[in-house]
Amino acid sequence: MQTISRYMLVQLILFAISVAVSLAVAVWLAQSLRFVDMIVNDGLPASTFFYFVILLMPYFLVIVIPVATFCSVLFIYNKMNTDSELVVLKAAGFSQFQLAKPGILLGALSMLTVVAINLYFLPVSYREFRELQHYFRDNLSPVLLKAGKFNTINNEYTIYFKEKTPAGELKGLLVHDSSTPGTKVTYIADTGALLKDKDDFRAVLWNASRQEVDPQTGRLSIAYSDKYVLKFGDIGQEERDRWLKPRERFLNELLFPDLNDQRDVSNYDKLVAAGHYRIASPLFTLAMAFVALACLLSGEFSRRGYLGRIMVAIVIMGIMMLTMFLLKDVAEKSKNLISLLYIWPLFVILVSIFFINKKKKRKSETRSQPDISDPDALPRDKAKKRTI
Repeated sequence: MQTISRYMLVQLILFAISVAVSLAVAVWLAQSLRFVDMIVNDGLPASTFFYFVILLMPYFLVIVIPVATFCSVLFIYNKMNTDSELVVLKAAGFSQFQLAKPGILLGALSMLTVVAINLYFLPVSYREFRELQHYFRDNLSPVLLKAGKFNTINNEYTIYFKEKTPAGELKGLLVHDSSTPGTKVTYIADTGALLKDKDDFRAVLWNASRQEVDPQTGRLSIAYSDKYVLKFGDIGQEERDRWLKPRERFLNELLFPDLNDQRDVSNYDKLVAAGHYRIASPLFTLAMAFVALACLLSGEFSRRGYLGRIMVAIVIMGIMMLTMFLLKDVAEKSKNLISLLYIWPLFVILVSIFFINKKKKRKSETRSQPDISDPDALPRDKAKKRTI
């Protein structure tokens, strides 16, 4: 029996991995399209591009693994049903629990994988992803400044340039300065460059003109110079003081926000709900396996297939996923409803266990054989012949 269970578990794991990889790659490609522009137009190295999208993979896996687990249990057990393998195993003495054991083990393995991702890999990878984004922004890389487009810095400066040479020189440069209230100045230069000096960012303009409109008279004044130097200040300060999103935080940072941080206090319910969702979502993964097992192991054997049961399982799976997302939103608005994040998957698991272990009622009505020696027990016509 252990050999049969091991065989079933291997089949389940291999199919789950293939489904998870296929779905993860599909989602990965769809999400990574937004980074392709960085390689084509901004000169971002391909290695950095792949590093970007790899950092997003844990977030995709948290969504993909429950679906892959459900699909694997549904496919493998349906295949064994249609091939009459489960019928043979039942005839050999396998109980319902022994048949469901490989699927439960797959659900448990998937649940532990989601736990590891939620507790460590997700916050580490996403925090690194955002820090890498901010690194490019703090250093004014080409990812931030795009040729032929108006680029805004600090909501005070707007920079436009036609092209950027391999040496880092900007051609056809225009800088609009609105840092001083009531005054707007525009600089136009043939060439320029962006420099970083410690925490200050500067734009150096050569062969430039300074254009300013007097707000009172409306007259335009133009001044020419061989060189202008504009200081943007510490534009990275805002990013260094950025508020960590729930996806970037570890579990203790979600369940116990910093009450000295006003932003944490304002988002207290949202952070706590996100922390409990990270704990409850692995139970949802296990529940997906139980739903598939309950739909395929309960009921009588059918030679016509199990399309109806499969459709019921898919509908239940969709309802479960939708309900979990809705419960997360509800829990963010009311702390008293956080317990529903745990009650819902546990309820589904218990109901599934009930249907898996439910004994099938066999209608075996045995008709009593009539006694030939008793005329009253015989049919009327036969009784008449007997008396004659």
